[in-house]
Order: sequence, then C-alpha cells, then structure tokens
Amino acid sequence: MKRMPLTCYFILLLAPFARPELTVAGDQPSDFTRPHFQVARPLINNKIQPDRAMHAGLSTSANEDWILPVRSSRLSPGQITPRALNMPGLRPFFLVGDDPQSLTWLRQRAAELQEMGAAGLAVEVADNEALARIRAAAPSISILPVNGNDIATRLQIEHYPVLITATSLEQ
Repeated sequence: MKRMPLTCYFILLLAPFARPELTVAGDQPSDFTRPHFQVARPLINNKIQPDRAMHAGLSTSANEDWILPVRSSRLSPGQITPRALNMPGLRPFFLVGDDPQSLTWLRQRAAELQEMGAAGLAVEVADNEALARIRAAAPSISILPVNGNDIATRLQIEHYPVLITATSLEQ
C-alpha cells in the first residue's frame, strides 16, 4: 500500500525536470497551438457535421442502473418566473423530472426542443421505468439522468420543468 504514494511523490519530484521550458498558449492561435485547439466535429458518412450540440449522439441504451435513482434536493416541480440570461454560446438544455407536470410539458414542447437541439437532463428520476417514461415523452431527444443541484445553485432556480438558453430561462 505504501509503494503507491512513494511512487507518486517520486513522479512529482521528477516532473519539473521532464520538460523544463514553459510554453504558454496565447489568445491568438499560432502554428504551435493550432493543432491542439482545433474544434473537433465528428465525421458521419465522411461529412463534417454542422455546428450542433454534441449530445445528440449520446447513447441511451447503456445500463443506467448505477446512477439511479437521481434526486436533486434543490429542485422540485413547480412554476418558474421567466427571465433573461446573458450566456453567449450556451447550448439550449432543459430540466425535467418524472412528475406529471414535467411529462406534460415535455410532450407539449418536444418538437420545439428537438428543433433547437436542446439537451435533456432528468433531475428527478426514481428508477429505469421513470426514465423510460420521460424519454417516451420526447423520443427523438437525448435525455440523461443527472443531479441538478449545481445547475439550480448557479442559475438560482428552484423548480422544473425549465428551458435554459443563452438568452432566457423559461417554462
């Protein structure tokens, strides 16, 4: 057991000598930094995909038993007050739960959410059956189970369902 920490200390001790010069990547990409900071877009049928949200290809078929149930203690179903946001570059996403209000909201807005390329986050999900009900309400949209407490804190929201875009927070 003690061999691992000693090995780590040894590596940390020798790390500064591995590459003594410091290279800083500036704001303008140079010939040196350009290969490291290029935007990667997946090729499908040898064609570059448009600048769309990368969540569209996420697999929903993997066994998600390990993450369920998902509980977000800072969020609950309810009404939100729409407000403006100023978050340039933010891809649209939404928060839902397995409650009737969320499922109705999701069914009503599924086409609009798909059109804008919104990612779905299920922040309150009891089990696989509940997650299947959420996904069935909008079958063409990727919806992943996640804890929404950090999002709730950062955006100062208490309720879902909610749609978050670069310019607004709305229900």
